[in-house]
Amino acid sequence: MFGRIYILVVAVICSVILRIQGFHSISLCLSLALIYLLYKNKHNPKIVVSSAIIFVFFYFNPIYFPTPPSLPSENEISGKISSIPKIDGNKLTFELKTSEKQLVQINYFFKTKEEQNYGKTLKYGLTCNFEGVYKNPPESRNFYSFNYKEYLAMRKIYFQFTPKTFANTNCRGESLSPYGLLQRYRQLGIEYISDHFPKESKGIIISLIFGDRSEMERDILQSYQSLGIIHLLAVSGLHVGLVSAFVYLLLIRIGMTKERTIDLIILLLPIYAILAGAAPSVLRATAMSLVVLISIRFRKKINPLDGISYVFLVLMLVTPFYILHLGFQLSFLVSYSLIISLNSILIKYENWLTQLLAVTILAQLVSFPLIIYHFHVISLWTIPLNLIYIPFITMFTLPLAFIIFISHLIFPPISNLMLYFYEFIIGFAHQCLEKVNELPLSSLIFGQPPLWVVILYYIAIGILFYVWERSDSILALLKSGTVFLIIALLHWHLPYLTSSGEVTMIDVGQGDSIYIELPRRKAVYLIDTGGIVDVGFKQDLVKREKTFDVGKDILLPYLKAKGVRKIDKLILTHGHYDHTGGAEALIGQIPVQALLYGAVPVEGEYDKQLLQKFYDIGTKIFFVKQGDYWRMGQNSFHVLSPHGDEEKINDRSVVIFTNIGGLNWLFTGDLEIDGEKTLVSTYQNLNVDVLKVGHHGSHTSTTNELLEAIKPKYALISLGKNNLYGHPHQDVINRLEQREITIFRTDHHGAIRYMFKGEKGSFDTLIKQH
Repeated sequence: MFGRIYILVVAVICSVILRIQGFHSISLCLSLALIYLLYKNKHNPKIVVSSAIIFVFFYFNPIYFPTPPSLPSENEISGKISSIPKIDGNKLTFELKTSEKQLVQINYFFKTKEEQNYGKTLKYGLTCNFEGVYKNPPESRNFYSFNYKEYLAMRKIYFQFTPKTFANTNCRGESLSPYGLLQRYRQLGIEYISDHFPKESKGIIISLIFGDRSEMERDILQSYQSLGIIHLLAVSGLHVGLVSAFVYLLLIRIGMTKERTIDLIILLLPIYAILAGAAPSVLRATAMSLVVLISIRFRKKINPLDGISYVFLVLMLVTPFYILHLGFQLSFLVSYSLIISLNSILIKYENWLTQLLAVTILAQLVSFPLIIYHFHVISLWTIPLNLIYIPFITMFTLPLAFIIFISHLIFPPISNLMLYFYEFIIGFAHQCLEKVNELPLSSLIFGQPPLWVVILYYIAIGILFYVWERSDSILALLKSGTVFLIIALLHWHLPYLTSSGEVTMIDVGQGDSIYIELPRRKAVYLIDTGGIVDVGFKQDLVKREKTFDVGKDILLPYLKAKGVRKIDKLILTHGHYDHTGGAEALIGQIPVQALLYGAVPVEGEYDKQLLQKFYDIGTKIFFVKQGDYWRMGQNSFHVLSPHGDEEKINDRSVVIFTNIGGLNWLFTGDLEIDGEKTLVSTYQNLNVDVLKVGHHGSHTSTTNELLEAIKPKYALISLGKNNLYGHPHQDVINRLEQREITIFRTDHHGAIRYMFKGEKGSFDTLIKQH
């Protein structure tokens, strides 16, 4: 089986993917690959039988795929804190392992400063008892959004628990296991750096030493990610190798023998893995280092491909759900690629710079389809930045982070001098990243590719690597690269080749945002952008490091997943923050060709500044009123309101009527009773199929007079789940139900999408009601 263990890896991946996700194009390709490999090795019964056993073992193992438990009915919980508690403003989050070994996520919002101060004293391993309420984790509420419930389920966390109160009597200390003790030291180390180090450098030091990015500034972290160098902040093989080499040289220097030094490093590496966060990429890097050291120590030659395959199999035995972890996928995919190409591609280059360039290109190519699938954006600055920042992180940032941290524990004055220099250099490096992130081509929005496009990408990459292995000709390499380029161009233009269109009510919580895309992307319109309105909270408690922003956290990810590179028209219906608050996030990210606002006084200071910002970047501003319209192909859009003399802001809403996908749509903003009366009297024969219910279902909108006049078949209501306003009002729901109007509401259904082709279409919701 020497050099063939990777076939067992393919069997495991195929089994687990089929078990978790079922049959799709990726699992089909994996199945065909496994069948091909087994047929090719049909004369090797060990491989064939082992692959079959492993496939069956993972697919049918009830330990790995148990039936999710039902929601507990009790109102008490007791267990040990099994993660480092995180505090962000007034929110406390940690994991609790109960006596039944069930992991539960604890969420609590501090009510007083005293509770908040006590929350800061919580430590890993404390035993806690709480009274409160069990809840199911929140479901994903928008198409393409991160599925937090699925993420928790991957980690065997099926419930959340919210305590009623929080006091120092809830938790007590007990003896810790060796693993718990290491986690406690990790928490103390993170807290020490957070408390004693300056803002600019503490985030990256914690990230590089302890594998925790929570202290990184949001904009800086976004720059690392969008520019394709986020992997430099992860504890990887490079980090583990540097730490191991440093310890090895140090111990040899003080007189320890080579054998004893390797023995000690083998014992220390698992400890380091735990201190570094024990993420899948950390475990992979540590396990590979252990395999290499053990082979050196006992003079046993291990095929590198077999070595990484054994590591993969061991980690999958721990939990098969690692396969869904992006860091795990990228870590092993890049590692396999480098190992396979070591003696065929990388050996061609002797100069360290050309080697680094080859490794960077290879790693970026093989990770491109996964990165574009999950993040939808790629930067052309990725390769040159890797050439600069890999040596910078390797030779300066990482070693000095360890030196500064250790020296600060021993003698702070000396460390503070180094820290001053370190802070200056890191600050400059981060400023450079932010500047590069603002340059042209720093963010190419491809959108999420279909799975068949991902497969085509990897076929093209395989062709490129095949030619790269067998030819030294740059021309031949460029020719083979055209296949990859053709697939990328196909992916780039895919929206313009698609004959279907859509209307999607995005779930922005208590607000409005509606995305309209015409077939073949002839136009993209966005009606409102949502926005979170703060009401009645204690600001000293709720000030958070990572504040939620509808524009940045919902709108932009959705638009980028759709591959939207420009918005033809942004319609802001009226001057309320829950309709305009997310618009600012679009500036500098996605160009807006034209912005439509009601031809009424712009009263709010925020709206005045917002319109000015869009005007300054070249967006055309149009103030529209009743009677205005525009056409795009066969579609026409009519502005039915405002008239310009309305008294209330809500009645000044821009109301739009259009026919899309064979249905007549009426988008009403926050139109209330007076506005509806004017609308009905002005347009007495208005035939509507789909009504966007005004003002989130408030009792001041959607009157009997309006419903009798327009007779809609469908009603769409955008509102926040468990909102403070009591929306939608029961009277509104009764009016709609009495007329047998089909109701879609974002608090129940999440995002609501109407997909159409020609004059036919259908509604779909992200959350299915049972």
